[in-house]
Amino acid sequence: MKNLVFVLLLLFSFLLRSENLHLNYIGESNLSYSKPYIYLIEKDHYKTIKIPEQTISEPVYFKFSDSTFYKKFATPSSYAFNVINNKLYLSLNLGGLVYEIKGNEIIRIDHSFEHKMQISSQQFVYDNRIFRFGGYGFWSARNFFTYFDLNSKEWESYSPVRGDRVPPGMFDVNQFINGDDITYFNGVVIDAFDNLKFDRSTEIWHFNLKSKIWDFKGKATLFFGNNPQNFQYDNYYVAFTEERRIIRVNFNNDTYEVFENQAVSSKISPQFKPFVENGIIYFFSNNHANGEIELVSLPIDQFLGKSIKKADFIEKNLWLEYSQVIIGLIALLILVITFYFVIKFRPTKATHIKDKNGVLYVGKAAINFEENELKVLRYLLKNEDVPNSELLEIVEQKGVHFSHNIRVKNDVLNQLNLKLKAILQVDTNFIIFKKSDSDSRLKVYRLNKQYFKVSEAFLGD
Repeated sequence: MKNLVFVLLLLFSFLLRSENLHLNYIGESNLSYSKPYIYLIEKDHYKTIKIPEQTISEPVYFKFSDSTFYKKFATPSSYAFNVINNKLYLSLNLGGLVYEIKGNEIIRIDHSFEHKMQISSQQFVYDNRIFRFGGYGFWSARNFFTYFDLNSKEWESYSPVRGDRVPPGMFDVNQFINGDDITYFNGVVIDAFDNLKFDRSTEIWHFNLKSKIWDFKGKATLFFGNNPQNFQYDNYYVAFTEERRIIRVNFNNDTYEVFENQAVSSKISPQFKPFVENGIIYFFSNNHANGEIELVSLPIDQFLGKSIKKADFIEKNLWLEYSQVIIGLIALLILVITFYFVIKFRPTKATHIKDKNGVLYVGKAAINFEENELKVLRYLLKNEDVPNSELLEIVEQKGVHFSHNIRVKNDVLNQLNLKLKAILQVDTNFIIFKKSDSDSRLKVYRLNKQYFKVSEAFLGD
């Protein structure tokens, strides 16, 4: 109960304090927040509002030495405001011009010109430099970053960038920054076939400011546009739709929620982008009765109201999510199928000599043996150790000298060895000789039969 009373008192104090802080509504004022101050910049002065105390400083009136610039500065809302190293800077939204506020003076510091090439671009501060991304001008849109170097006083291109893809030229796009990471989504692009036609883009692009790598994250499931009141806090991006709905995108899990407290969105002044500090949201509300705006502060949960819907913010793209796994599986399948057919249909080396219809074959090729060669081979296949005399009888020619028959026998054995080596492509002697086990004076021959698979019918011929 005590906790509840404390919360109510705290809330009441914030609401009471916001009711006491009123500002005259000037349509062209520049209202910006840079912790811990809200800066109110008007055409002739500026002042600060300290947060969370909500105390207003005395106005600092500008001293203009150039009447032309004074007339141009009559619209301070056309400048983007930044604080870098406790120095105040204004950069023209159209692109080019940069000013520094020094005391009561506004001093131009750039060496550029009003080029009007970055209309509706996004700007931010990173590494003590003013950055801009995208923007429209002269029937084209930018898809790159530029930054203002405070030392050289020049605008430079932030390049080179890396990645497999880069985004199209965009403007009026939403921007979410988290340290070195920046995300762009729900922007506007130019039609590829008509430079006068603008198209909505639901593409979501991520960029790392250190590695300079672009990464396409997918497409958003809904488009809510770049409302000037859209803001970010913690890991959330809060957007307001044309139907006055409040959308909160969670970039931790890429989901979004729709909240029921839609009435509060119509009260927010378009002059100021809300911000959240320590769970409290600060925004200016229009008071149409007296033409003033008043600073409102209340817990962010109360501002949002009840969540009535939650869904995925990025469309599920199975190919994008699992493409590497799918490609790997397809490559493995192709490899297995290729290996199967190579094994199945590759020419196989015959390893044995077989017979068919009385003819010897290696694989499907018939072997051409001389008559004496075939007789000797068949005899060696039928027997183990064959005496020299038995082989002489097989090749013996009647009426010739004994030495001639010895040469014929040796030639037949040599030819058989050579043919079998060539046919089977092995380096081994198929016919070997040794001394007889029963009589060492006798020579016997033996065939290496491991390369033969012949039938009994062939041996019996």
